Amino acid sequence: MILEILNTLTSKGKRSLAISIFGFVIYALTGIAMMLLTLHILELLFLDNHTNLSKYWIMLGICLLVKGGSNILADMQKHFAGFDIVYKIREKIVYRLKSFSLGFYTNERLGEISTIIHKDVDNMESVVGHMWTRMSADFIVSILLLFYLFSIDWRMGLLMISLLPIALLLLVLGLKKASNLEEENGNLLADMVSLFVEYVKGIPLLKAFSESKKFDHKLTASTSCFGESNKQAAKYRAKVLSHYGFFIDLSFWLMATVGIVLVFNKSLEPMAYLIYIVISKEFYKPFVAMEMHWMNYLKVTDSYARIKKIIDAPIVEEPKQPKKPKGSDIIFDKVDFFYEEGEFSMKNISFTTPKHTLTALVGESGSGKTTVTNLLLRFWDVKKGSIRIGNVDIRDMSYDSLLNSISIVMQNVQLFADTIEGNIRIGKANASKEEIIEAAKKARIHDFIMTLPKGYETIVGENGVGLSGGQKQRISIARAFLKDAPILILDEVTSNVDPINEALIQEAISELTKNRTVLVIAHHLSTIRSADQIIVFKNGNIVESGTHTELLTNPNGYYSILWSKKTQGSFIEKEEDIKGIFQEA
Repeated sequence: MILEILNTLTSKGKRSLAISIFGFVIYALTGIAMMLLTLHILELLFLDNHTNLSKYWIMLGICLLVKGGSNILADMQKHFAGFDIVYKIREKIVYRLKSFSLGFYTNERLGEISTIIHKDVDNMESVVGHMWTRMSADFIVSILLLFYLFSIDWRMGLLMISLLPIALLLLVLGLKKASNLEEENGNLLADMVSLFVEYVKGIPLLKAFSESKKFDHKLTASTSCFGESNKQAAKYRAKVLSHYGFFIDLSFWLMATVGIVLVFNKSLEPMAYLIYIVISKEFYKPFVAMEMHWMNYLKVTDSYARIKKIIDAPIVEEPKQPKKPKGSDIIFDKVDFFYEEGEFSMKNISFTTPKHTLTALVGESGSGKTTVTNLLLRFWDVKKGSIRIGNVDIRDMSYDSLLNSISIVMQNVQLFADTIEGNIRIGKANASKEEIIEAAKKARIHDFIMTLPKGYETIVGENGVGLSGGQKQRISIARAFLKDAPILILDEVTSNVDPINEALIQEAISELTKNRTVLVIAHHLSTIRSADQIIVFKNGNIVESGTHTELLTNPNGYYSILWSKKTQGSFIEKEEDIKGIFQEA
C-alpha cells in the first residue's frame, strides 16, 4: 500500500513530502539543541556565576529562528503533498468511473461510491500530509538521538529501550483484529450512508405513505448497528493502546529509577542523568504517537481497500489495434447474454439493421429490449456471439469511437446543474455557440430558451429542476443533433409529455432520424407502424420480426396479440392522428 501511494504522488508531490520531512527533522533537532543549551547554561551557572553567557543566548536565538522557519516550511509542504495525493486519486477515480461497464453501477451502491470519493480519499490526505511527514521525521530524530544517548552512557540507553520490544509486539498482535473491526465498521458506514441517500431521495414518497414505517425501522437498525460496531472498535483500540502505553511508561520509569541509583553510586554524572531524563522524552515521542499513527493507519488501510475496489475494478477493455467501421449498419450475430447465472438471459439473438433504416424493438417490460441497446453501447459485453457495426466487431473498436458513433435520446433525461448551453454542449465539447444554437433550433427548443432571462446562459437545477419533461427532452434531442452520430437510439421519447411538447418533439425526431441508422425501444405500438422492421422480444428471445403489416398477417402471433390488447383500449387511434414520429422524409 505504501509503495502504491508513493507512486501515485506526482514528482512535485514527492518533493513536497521529502521537504516536509526534512523540515520537521530540523524543527525537532533545533528544539533538542535548545534543551541541551539550556542544560549547559544551568551547569555553567552552578559551576561559575561570572561566566559570560552571551554566545549561548545568541545560539539560542539562532536555534529559535531556525526552528520557526523550518516549522513553517514543513507545514506548508506537508499540505502540498496531501493535496497532491487527493487530486491524483480523485482524478484516477473520475476517469475510472467513465470506463466501467454499466454492470459496475448495479453492483456498487451510489452511497458507497460517494463515501469513497469524499471520506476515504480525504483520509489519504491525512496519511500523506500529516502521518507520514510527522512520523518519518520523528523516527529519524529518534534514531539520531539513540546514537547520541548511547554515546553518553550505554547502560542508560539499554534501560531506555528495554521494554520497547514488548510494547511493539503487543501493538502488532492487536493490529490484525483491529483491522477486521475497522473493515466491518467501514462497511456498516457505507450501508448506513447508502440508506440515508435512498431515504432522502424517497422522502416525498415516504410522506405520501406515512403509515409505512418499514424504511424508518430499517434505517434505525442500520444506524444502531454502525453505532455498536463503532463502539466495539473504539473499546478494542483503547485496550490495546493502553497496554502499549503502559510498557513505554514502564521503560522510562525503569531508566529513571536505575539512573538515580547509578548517580547515587557515583557511576553516572548528574548532568548525563539529566540529559537522559529530558532528551529521552524526545526519543519516546514517535513511540508515544504510535497511538495516533496506528489509528490513522487502520483508517487509511480500510479506506485504501475501498478506493482500490474502484481503481482495480475491471473496465471495458480497449483493443490493441482499434478498427474503424465502414458504415453504420448493425448486426447482432447469435448473441447470448445474462446478468447473473440463473437469472434473466438472452440466447441466440440475431438480427440486422441496415444502414439508414429504422428498427423498432417491441415486447413487454423485461423482455430484453433495453438490454439490446445496452449491449450495443458495451455497457455489458456479450457472453457469446458478436455485435458488429459496419462489419466490425464493437469489441475491436476503440470504446470512445464506439460511443462517438451513437447518439442516445432516452425517456428519462439526465440534465446537470449547469447552463442550458452547458447541458447541450455535452453532445460535442468543442462546439461553437453557433452550432449549439443550430442544434437547439432543430430540436425546437431555441424559441423557449430565448424567452428565459439569460437565454442559453440560464442555469438549470440538477436533473433539470425548473423545466418541464418536454423541455428537458428537447434539450436532450439538441445534444443528439449536436453530436451528429450516424447511429441513433431512441427510448419512446413522447410517452410522458403534454400534447404541445409532443408535437414539437415529433417534428424534431422526424428530422433527427433522417439519414441515420435508428434503433427504437417502442412502448406505444402506434408510433412504429412505419418502421422498416419490427423485432418482437419475449422472455429474452426474438419470437417474430417483420414490418407492421407483415406481423399482423399472423393473427396468433405475439405481435398481433400485443396489438389487439392496445386496440381494445378506450379508443382506437386513427392513422392520420398518429402518423408516427419516425417516418422517413
